[in-house]
Amino acid sequence: MKAKLHLVFSITIFFSSFCTFSQQDYWKSISAKEEYKSASLQDVRKQGKVFGLSKETFKSKLPAASSSKTSGNVIHLPNSKGELIAFQIKETSVLHPELSKKYPGIKSYSGQSLDNQYRIKLSQSHKGFQGMMVSVEGNSTSFMEPVANASDVYVVYDKESSLTSKQDFVCETEKMQQLVQKTLSPLVDDQVLRKFRIAVSTTGEYTSFHGGTVADALAAINATLTRVNEVFETDLGVTLELIPNNDLVIFTNAATDPYNGNLNAQVQSTLTTTIGEANYDVGHLFNRVGQGQDNGNAGFIGAVCEDNRKGSAFASAFTPQGDVFDLDFVAHELGHQFGANHTWSFESEGTGVQAEPASGTTIMGYAGIVPGNNVQPNGDDYFHYNSIFQIRNYLATVSCGENTALTNNPPTVTPIGDFIIPQGTAFVLEGVASDSDVGDVLTYTWEQIDDGVVTTSTFGPESPVGANFRSLPPSISPQRYFPRLSRVIQGSLTQTNPPLNGAWETVSNIQRDLSFALTVRDNAVGGGQVVSDLLDVNVIGSAGPFTITSQSTNEIYEAGSVQTITWDVANTDIAPINAQTVDIFMSIDGGITFPITVLQGTLNDGTEDVQMPGNASTNARIMVKASDNVFFAVNSSNFTIQETDVVLNFQELSYEVCQPNDIIIPFTYQTFGGFSETSTFSANVPAGMTSAFAPIQADANDTAVNLTLSNTGSVTPGVYTITVTSTSATVTKNVELSLVVQDGTFGDVVLVSPADSESDVPVNAEFTWQANPAFTNYDIEIATDIGFSNIVESASIPFTSYTSSNLDSETSYFWRVRPSNGCGTGTFGTPFTFTTVTVDCKTLEANNLPISISPAGTSTISTSVSIFEDLSVSDVNIDLELNHTYLEDLVIHLISPAGTRVALISNTCGDLNNINAVFDDDGTDISCSGNPAISGTIRPIGALSSFVGESTLGEWTLEIQDTAPGDGGSLIGFTLEVCVEGTFRPDEDEDGVFDDGDDLCLGTPKGVEVDTSGCPVNRLPADNFLVEIQSESCRNNNDGSVAISTTNTALTYTATLDGSGTTLNADFTTSQTFENLTAGNYSLCINGTDGTINYQEVCFDIVVSEPDILSVSAVQQDGVVSLNLEGGSLYNVELNGLVQQTENSELEIELKEGLNTLKVFTNLPCQGSFEGTFRVSFSGILYPNPIGASTKVFISREIGDVFIQVFSAEGRLVMTDSRRVDGSELEMDFSALPTGVYYLRLQGAQLNKEFKMIKR
Repeated sequence: MKAKLHLVFSITIFFSSFCTFSQQDYWKSISAKEEYKSASLQDVRKQGKVFGLSKETFKSKLPAASSSKTSGNVIHLPNSKGELIAFQIKETSVLHPELSKKYPGIKSYSGQSLDNQYRIKLSQSHKGFQGMMVSVEGNSTSFMEPVANASDVYVVYDKESSLTSKQDFVCETEKMQQLVQKTLSPLVDDQVLRKFRIAVSTTGEYTSFHGGTVADALAAINATLTRVNEVFETDLGVTLELIPNNDLVIFTNAATDPYNGNLNAQVQSTLTTTIGEANYDVGHLFNRVGQGQDNGNAGFIGAVCEDNRKGSAFASAFTPQGDVFDLDFVAHELGHQFGANHTWSFESEGTGVQAEPASGTTIMGYAGIVPGNNVQPNGDDYFHYNSIFQIRNYLATVSCGENTALTNNPPTVTPIGDFIIPQGTAFVLEGVASDSDVGDVLTYTWEQIDDGVVTTSTFGPESPVGANFRSLPPSISPQRYFPRLSRVIQGSLTQTNPPLNGAWETVSNIQRDLSFALTVRDNAVGGGQVVSDLLDVNVIGSAGPFTITSQSTNEIYEAGSVQTITWDVANTDIAPINAQTVDIFMSIDGGITFPITVLQGTLNDGTEDVQMPGNASTNARIMVKASDNVFFAVNSSNFTIQETDVVLNFQELSYEVCQPNDIIIPFTYQTFGGFSETSTFSANVPAGMTSAFAPIQADANDTAVNLTLSNTGSVTPGVYTITVTSTSATVTKNVELSLVVQDGTFGDVVLVSPADSESDVPVNAEFTWQANPAFTNYDIEIATDIGFSNIVESASIPFTSYTSSNLDSETSYFWRVRPSNGCGTGTFGTPFTFTTVTVDCKTLEANNLPISISPAGTSTISTSVSIFEDLSVSDVNIDLELNHTYLEDLVIHLISPAGTRVALISNTCGDLNNINAVFDDDGTDISCSGNPAISGTIRPIGALSSFVGESTLGEWTLEIQDTAPGDGGSLIGFTLEVCVEGTFRPDEDEDGVFDDGDDLCLGTPKGVEVDTSGCPVNRLPADNFLVEIQSESCRNNNDGSVAISTTNTALTYTATLDGSGTTLNADFTTSQTFENLTAGNYSLCINGTDGTINYQEVCFDIVVSEPDILSVSAVQQDGVVSLNLEGGSLYNVELNGLVQQTENSELEIELKEGLNTLKVFTNLPCQGSFEGTFRVSFSGILYPNPIGASTKVFISREIGDVFIQVFSAEGRLVMTDSRRVDGSELEMDFSALPTGVYYLRLQGAQLNKEFKMIKR
């Protein structure tokens, strides 16, 4: 598949000042002076450092070609941090000597910093200098570019600050399906540098972009290949040299160059015709395109040295220069030519090497150009292990190129081996490597190499395929924490839907195998050596998460005090993990580092008393890590260790001694805060035992002291508490130690479980025996004979329990335990015998097949089989037949009744079709070939063993998700084979009613519904009855009814209506009506029979309703009344004698000015009615008038403040008043006025009116 990819970028300009460079006289740091603000934005990088260069002085420091074989000259170059680095460099020309003679001003240099921490590639031309500086220790790369339109001014920036966009880059190279087996093979360790002749043609557009001349284009080609060689030499032991007559294929006129269509074919033809196939090893076209059209195509995967293929590649960009073009475009397409496929995994290519989540970040990834699936904006300048593996395998098949022997020795890696860890738990991988070459700086990359589709949306702890962890650049640390330690400290072990620049790391919460490659580079200049090691980390679902449960809050401890650490062992102490001991470490910097070893090799029993170290800290953390494994946990909160004057620092708090030996217990006397008093040591010991200290006193910090306990034979063997005390004038400190005194007398170990002669013991049985404080270790043996000549399992453990992992079912065994301690080893006691449980298997086939899978859109289908017994699963296999084009679209899970999901396939096999296979944990890996693409007995990508120990009872569901439109098919067959500990009861017809019990109807056809007796259930059709309900006409009329009718008149029916205190029965064949019903809830059940067959009862829930009481809410606002109506379906609204009908329960009605009468009613008189009057006046209404003792003024708004005046008919003022009225009614008392005619004047903000009124 090809996808068009987009990148949006922003530009920020930042100039930084820098210190003076006293070591040299040619570089000068430049701040943001005005004369440089006009420089091309294309050349100024966000967070870049800008420098002026005295070009002639600098050029005089560069080595001449004649000195290229010597140790080289020393020059200084700035990095992106503004630091000046001293390099020893020599000329390493990219141009063939004949071409170099024609263009002597175009050069390339290689060098290494004097401290071996940096490598440099530098190109020179009439255009200036361009550089690529790799920091070995800092995991970063700096790029140097000349600033356009500013003479001898350079910007130095890192990859993250790159301004150049990828502009919708599309790599159109077709995939080559080549499933890669996870086998360890040499990478680059043969001490050979392989030189390949490269021909680079250019379009007229490319040459014009760089200045228009052949020399301009050649300078740009040299700069690009210089950077490409940095990566190829370091990672692959490969270097590229530009052919002698390369200038013949540099075109300067876009109108006449040979490139105007199929660039792959045209560049191949041009190189074949002009250069000749015998005269180059690999060819490429550099092109400039319009904005938004960036693309590239290698033509073929693996084309170097192959005539008529090797020159088919091109790289096109709107900005065909700089780090993005050089490494993300050109190095990427060259990687294809040298045999590497893509490593990204946002969609499937079926190549077996897609092991970077989503876009990926390495050279063969797509960083920054997959919207919605980008891990980071730009790629990193190194190859993934899978790419190096593919390229080296391809180069082993070619015969062209020139080999030069290297004196550089390859590193040596110590194989590590595989690990089994619990689910949901962090882990750390650490490589061990060495190099005999002085000056080689080894770097390490730990990369997950699991192939599979992983997108932003599918990335997470439940993912069954692909990478859970992104690739990170090489580091000088041989360790990598998974996830990175900072996320572990935050408690962020898992991640879903990771964002751009997110961590892209998550532990697995499901059982699956994680495969990793350790790649070790020696970073030698001029031809590196690269070696690797492979390992698997097998995550199991029966253990984990392994977590620390103590120190979950910011507790405060005194230095030297003894505190308890607890953790959830989570089955990590038993098979298959068998982590019997753990190491405990402490951090005092919030978890950035864990340099303090608190205790090593303590039992993995979930609890340990430890002594807080003397290091004061407010950010202390605890790590508990398996001693012989890679998983670990960190407590969830910082805690505080407070400084104290004196600490007695013991290596351990528990000790053992064998009588009559003495025991020496060392500790360190530590003081803090300037404490200098003399402390005297003492110890309380059991009667008869003696103690001695050397020295007996101390006053200096870090004084080593030995406590010797003697005469141990005088005490009874057992466990004793020894209190060690230091006493000074003002300070007393005590530390309690546990001492186990042992002798050489051993009794028998008391066996507990399995009991003697016990039967039906699980094959993964837990063996337990009684603890004895005199015993520190136990040897357990399990054999098939009482003489123990055929031992099938044995172990030496410090615990009093052991879980078997290699027992067969239906077999008799014997077991015994022998104790040991520091004094020696006891003898085996009398063994117990037991018999393991019977294992029975059953096959169940889905009945509702086939099921179609639509090609339209995305969909999920499922089918299931049911098991009716509660037995413990011991094995599960799946037989699956499915037709579907483009299997990459499918994700298939088996889901147990407990909800456990196991993936069978997930976006597997690309564009291949169909499945007819048995999925079995003991099968072979999926091969993706032929039709069906998946066939035979194969191993699912998830572990079916995840179901072991679960109950069989319930539905087992096969779920098929079709994640993309355009392809469809059908599920043809699904068979579940499940084996259990115990015996399935017989149920031949698989109806869930057992044949040896209640099944009265044996042989019922599969899929037929049965009752509790195993007999078929006869059901009437869903539409056999028509039930009509009539509610009460009015409340309490008791005139509701339920009418039943049927067209199936061949049966006799009995109907029962029950509810509201009434039970009614009736027989009918055609119809039946229950009448005179009150409102309420009823249950209607109907039985049917034809005299022979009784049909399953059909029941209905019936509600007989009654009309509600009419409810009307009326609110007037100015000239509108708002009504809220309830109780009816149709309302009659009468306003001022005019009636309108409405079904709306909410409405607004405009009122006329004056008095309005409103009535609301329904067509059911029994519901009642609503009546009201509403007055509207926008200028005011005086009512009543004529007036009596009082009257009112109404307006349609709040009156507020008002001034009142009353005048007689003659105009004389007879009354005044002032009021504050919050409402729309003003009531006035005129009882004091005599009968007559008056004028009322009202004045206010809302009311300004005169009324004539008559007083009676």
